[in-house]
Order: sequence, then C-alpha cells, then structure tokens
Amino acid sequence: RKILMEEGINLVTGKRVVNASRMGQIAVLELDDKTQLPVDILICATGRSPGSNLQELQLDKAGVQWTAQDGVVVNKYLQSVSRRNIYAAGDCVSTVPKLDRRASHAAWMGYHAVQSAIFPKVLLGSDAIHPYVPRVTFLDPEIASIGKTRVECVHEFGSDGFRYLKVHENGTDRADIDSMEGRVEGFVELRISKPEGRILGATVCSPVASEIINEIGVALVNKLTVRDIARSIHAYPSYGYLMHRVALALALSDDTWGMLDAMGPIARIMGKMGRKLTGKYQRRRRKTSARYREWEAMGEDRELQWERKMISVPYLEASQDTDFCNIVRLHVNDTTVGVKEKRVLKNFLSWLDSKPPRSL
Repeated sequence: RKILMEEGINLVTGKRVVNASRMGQIAVLELDDKTQLPVDILICATGRSPGSNLQELQLDKAGVQWTAQDGVVVNKYLQSVSRRNIYAAGDCVSTVPKLDRRASHAAWMGYHAVQSAIFPKVLLGSDAIHPYVPRVTFLDPEIASIGKTRVECVHEFGSDGFRYLKVHENGTDRADIDSMEGRVEGFVELRISKPEGRILGATVCSPVASEIINEIGVALVNKLTVRDIARSIHAYPSYGYLMHRVALALALSDDTWGMLDAMGPIARIMGKMGRKLTGKYQRRRRKTSARYREWEAMGEDRELQWERKMISVPYLEASQDTDFCNIVRLHVNDTTVGVKEKRVLKNFLSWLDSKPPRSL
C-alpha cells in the first residue's frame, strides 16, 4: 500500500462499486458508501467466469451438469457427477476455489484428470485439487502469498491461537546493495501454529517474491515447522535470506523450547515433549467461541483509515488501545468532524460495540 501510494496510486479497499456512468470524457464510479470516483479509464480485472465459454460447448446435450457461476460439477477426482465417462480440469470445474484458479494449478489438475480416467481409483485415485496454490501478483515489487491468510488464521484459531512475524527488507544487506540502483522495499510475513510452530501461510513483497514463496509451498505440503526452515542454511546475501531470518526469530522466540531445538538431538526431543505439554495446557485455556473468532477476523480484515490522524490500521489492532478507542468516541460526536470522517469512525465503533462473549 505504501509503495503504491507513494507512486500516486490511490487505493480504495473494502468498498463495492454499485454503479458506473459517463460524464463527458470521464467515467464516474459510485461506491456503496455513496462516494463518487471520477476516472479517465476503467479497467475491469475481476476474474473470469466459466459460464460464457461453457455455453458454446452445449454440454446440456451431452447430459453434463454445469452452472454459469461454478462451471462443470465434478467430484474430487474431476469426474462429472452426471456423466461418469467425462472429466474436466482447469478453471471450468466447480471444485476449484476461485482464488486458486491459476495456470500451474490447471496443469496439475490435467495430469490427475487423465490419471483418474485411465487407472482404477482404488489403486491410483488421488485428490486432484491441490490444497496449497501460490497466489502471485506480478507488479514491481511482486506480491505473493500461500496458505492461510492472517484473517483466516484469526477466524480459525483466534488472535492468540497463532503467531506471525513481519519483517521489512529495508536495512538488509541485499536491499542496501540493490538500492544503489533504485528503491527496494518489501517484507516477509510468516504465520505459524501455536505452540507447535507448524507453518500455516506466508506473504512476501519483494522483487523476487514469486521465487521466495515456493519455499513455503514445499513447507506446507510436507507439514514442516518454522524450526525446519531455521535449521536450513540459506544463501547470503539473497532476498530469500530474509525468510530464514524470520523463521529463526520465530523459532527462538518460543522461549525454552525454542532454545532446546537449537541444540543436540536429546535437547530437541525434550523441546518437542515440552511443546506438546504446553500446547495441551494452552488449548484448554484459550477456547473461544466461534462468534468471537468471527468478530476478531472481521476486525483483522477491515482497516481504519483515519486521514486526520494519518492512521491506517486494522480494526483489531486499534481495538487493543483503550485510549485510542476513547479518542474515537469523542471525535465521533465532534461537530467539526466531517460527514465522511464521521462515517469511518462510526463503522469502527459499530464493530467494536458488537463484540460477543469470548468464552464458549
């Protein structure tokens, strides 16, 4: 966000376009909060729907069940549920999550569709939908992610049920070297389970983010922990070395058990046993209701953008500062506060006041 805004790109998040019209040579977008955005050119990058392409195939005549929104209705083997001798792969199948519709995933599914069609499922049948598909936006710098997002982690485990660490590239040796030729900005964020340290997901912003994220893909498929990455030697100075630094910091932040893992095999076994015992105790203590976790996830997903205070922070983080919340309550009743600013503050307070009971 910071990089794009410094380049003069205005970002509007958490809003829905409800209408688009033309006024002379410009287009005007109307958002769901009644805000209007004048633009010179409107570019729609909202993804693809399989409906129009499948319509041309006249699948109904072949008895293949499909919908315009989800595509061909298949089972986990990519087999049509209505015509067992027909298989489908790629963006046109119903079982692929919309965020995972990628070219590499389509190639993976094509292989498994052929395998399932030729060989008996009892012997070689495999789940053709890969659980971990990298998501990359090829900008400069690149933005890549894989696994569970921070919002998804909060929704599943609660804000205190996992750990994450975000480290910026500024100040690293590789970034300093490359900054002589141009600006280098980015970060690495790693999310792990608590206290096991199993990797849940990662987000990378870097000139080579699409390369770095592949390491986390291997870790997720093989159920590796943050300690496995920390014990692996990474090339220095490289952009990937920052991932090693993040993993090492998370591994050693596990107090006594993390230090034992850095020692010999016997100490490592002691650390593993201690972590299991600690995990059972912590899970009993931090049982939270599904409604509370959903409320926390909503707060992590929404962002309070208060221009007067030059603040841009997730609701959940802002809610942890009692003094700040009191300041917001004072400003929302201030007559000098504009309508747009007051709406932003009221939305935050509406979420804050809807806090459900924490316990089950």
